[in-house]
Amino acid sequence: MPPLATVQASNAAFSPSYLPVAIFFGGTSGVGQAMAEALARQTKGHAHIIIIGRSKATAEKVLAGFPKPADQEGGEGGDGWKHEFVACDASSMRAVHAVCETLKTRLRRVNFLVMTAGGLAANSISRASETEEGINEHLVMRYFSRYLFTRELLPLLQAAHDLGQHAHIMTIQGAGFGVRIPTSDLGVHEAYKRRYRFLQGVMPNIAAIKGLVRGMAYNDGLVAHFAAQHPTLTFTHISPGQVLTATSAHVDMGWLWEPVSWFFGFVKRRTACTQDDRAQYMLYALFDPAPSSGGGLFLRGDTGDVVSQHVCSPEHETQFADTTTAGARKYGLLHGTPMKGYGGSDAAVRGLVVYTEEVLAGILGGGSSNL
Repeated sequence: MPPLATVQASNAAFSPSYLPVAIFFGGTSGVGQAMAEALARQTKGHAHIIIIGRSKATAEKVLAGFPKPADQEGGEGGDGWKHEFVACDASSMRAVHAVCETLKTRLRRVNFLVMTAGGLAANSISRASETEEGINEHLVMRYFSRYLFTRELLPLLQAAHDLGQHAHIMTIQGAGFGVRIPTSDLGVHEAYKRRYRFLQGVMPNIAAIKGLVRGMAYNDGLVAHFAAQHPTLTFTHISPGQVLTATSAHVDMGWLWEPVSWFFGFVKRRTACTQDDRAQYMLYALFDPAPSSGGGLFLRGDTGDVVSQHVCSPEHETQFADTTTAGARKYGLLHGTPMKGYGGSDAAVRGLVVYTEEVLAGILGGGSSNL
């Protein structure tokens, strides 16, 4: 576990020969905001930073605090510095798809895609609703939107890699805990419909808890799937740890368990890391490895330390289709390689991707080349 001073010194050494293009999905609050602000300070404003979120007013306050270089603001495609907000209701897959289509027409490359958004239900485990598109509200921001952003923007990351630059996709969720990817009720629909709706707002809801926990597991599957497809790019699933933000100290567990919620909030306020300090650890992981070191899949802890890592071979993607062997069904293995803190199996990842693509196709129409 590197000390904060070591992490800060390492981050201060980040000085790329190119102007970095970074997208922060969830950059209007929490760790995402602090990472965007830290990158702006580190580059003295010489970066194309895009914050994706819902609130324009909040985003403008964040962007206003970025250093502004003396030279004129640059144009599109990563040719010059620019700090901008892109509005998106990421609980809607149609909205995410539309934003991605726009970004692909405007940008030539993306060096960093950082996904931190937790959604309106980030601190609620007493609710278990579904979006208008039929997705569990705890999974839609923590997994589905991240999957779609990754799938759609991968060509821009590949373009950055082809130029010898950083090409890193980071999803900040709950890495390293080895939470298993299930093989049934992947959308948590049955749990919500059959048993637990009547508890909503009263006490912790089992369907809500399932959605939150599965979001952690599904992000393991997300990075495993896309890292196998693109072995030269860098994919990281990292744990943010305990972060003290304006709203995170209170967890909505329902009025019946409000005293327990207050106790957890009390403990968190005294043990959690500030979002600015935690952002330093996240940047430490984001800048590593150097482009010359190649890509790979990384699971990291809340101080940026590597829990496990793996570089996929070009043949690995085809192995996700082979779910007939006992090895393909064994958890903690990625194509036969043991992965500490990994919650997937080849069969489970395959099933998750098939399910995810079916859901997205039902909403957006058409098929996908990711199967």
